[in-house]
Amino acid sequence: MTTHTRLNSKILIRISNEDVCVMFKNIILKINAFFLSVLFISCSSQEYTTAKLAIQQSDFKKAAEWLPKAMEVEPNNPEIPIVMAIEIHAKNNEWEEMVSLFNKAKEIDSKKEIEVRQAFIVVEEAVKNYIEYYWAQEFNAGVEQFKKIQEDSDNKPKYLKAAIRHFSSAAIINPSDANTHATLAKCYFDLGDKQSAIEATLVAVKKNPDSFEANFSAGQILGRAGRSSDEVLPYYKKATEIEPSNSKALRELAGTYYDLGNKKKSIEVFENAISNEDNDTTKADLYFNLGVIHNQMNNYEAAESAFDEAFFLNEDDFEAALGMARSYEGYGDNFMNGSQGFEKNLNEAARWYRKAEKKIKSVMIIDIENKVTYQKNLELVRYKRDVAEGN
Repeated sequence: MTTHTRLNSKILIRISNEDVCVMFKNIILKINAFFLSVLFISCSSQEYTTAKLAIQQSDFKKAAEWLPKAMEVEPNNPEIPIVMAIEIHAKNNEWEEMVSLFNKAKEIDSKKEIEVRQAFIVVEEAVKNYIEYYWAQEFNAGVEQFKKIQEDSDNKPKYLKAAIRHFSSAAIINPSDANTHATLAKCYFDLGDKQSAIEATLVAVKKNPDSFEANFSAGQILGRAGRSSDEVLPYYKKATEIEPSNSKALRELAGTYYDLGNKKKSIEVFENAISNEDNDTTKADLYFNLGVIHNQMNNYEAAESAFDEAFFLNEDDFEAALGMARSYEGYGDNFMNGSQGFEKNLNEAARWYRKAEKKIKSVMIIDIENKVTYQKNLELVRYKRDVAEGN
């Protein structure tokens, strides 16, 4: 019988000197990290250490109890109020308290580097970042509520109130953002709370006097709330100073001057804007608005000229062409009635009505989608022409 020798089952591991060095270095690094963490904790008060451990364990009730105690013990540590602001008050939507603690941290030392959520950052930078984050969170939440109105208009008041809550929170978080106050004002106005709308829009201007949106919105809100043109005028003036070629603002400013009886100034607003504008499309809009004002003042010749310029600069501006037709119709009305310094002349009235009719027809051929609207204008002009011709 053959005897077999059984060897013990062992695995031989060969470790090189290089491997030993790597292992040794890793051990040293772990030891250093351990002692650094111990050292860091030992630099904090017992109160703050307890609060941080509670936060790590998501025990925010306990953290809320110990963080104020930590601030009392470490009054010169700006890290504690920031941690309390984001871990306690921000979680509870207590925005005023959060902002107050942010300000406290900056007053202590805005340049000091602190640790927040395992990141090292300077105090003022941390405050800026968190304000931007929470402001965007609340502002966007307000926008989402506002969007729901389009999908469910029957519950508009409910969504407006929800939007107002979020925009109000955003305004607390970042009170210097003029757009927030302007948006809040619009929500209040849509809800029917004119006084709150006025207050919000005035705050927007106060917070950012050089904001076009804030000033333009203030003019609109005050005007729609029934305030006098004298009160509205400064905001539209400021808006046009900020954006000199903004046709919406210019139209409102010119209209306000018109309401105040200063028709000459109204026309001057548009003429100055036209002379300073290089973009043809924008200039066409300005000429169109100038034509509207001249039409309102029964300056039909000037209106025709302005509309003609608008149509020349923008051949797709069908409204300008229609404005020309209305100017022709205005001429016809003056000859028909013998008004505005015109002598009554039915032949001249009929001639201008025919010019208006021709212009409307030319627009109908190009702008087919609005043919029904033009047809109504055409029928009215034809009726006046028939009267002038004795038909």
